[in-house]
Amino acid sequence: MQYEFNGFVLDVDAAELRTGGRVVDLQPQVFAVLAYLIEHRDRFVTKQELFDAVWGTRFVSESALTTRIKEARQAVGDDGKSQRVIKTVHGRGYRFVADIGAAP
Repeated sequence: MQYEFNGFVLDVDAAELRTGGRVVDLQPQVFAVLAYLIEHRDRFVTKQELFDAVWGTRFVSESALTTRIKEARQAVGDDGKSQRVIKTVHGRGYRFVADIGAAP
């Protein structure tokens, strides 16, 4: 499955994020967070849901999730202030808000 947004293509099957013909280097957990948010873009995703989906039964701190969200935002040209791609639902979770188009 491929998702196109804001000049990026997220290819879930290839585990790649591409823009302008190049692959964006992402850590696996950052890719997993971004893919999960895109696949569930019709609603906000709770922090606990992201913990379960990305880290499973391993215990990680909330700062680990915050760091991965920050890295995902940087990878797609977003930031915590503008939130054009990943919106924070304060105290609850996150939501992917960029428009998704057909991948080329």
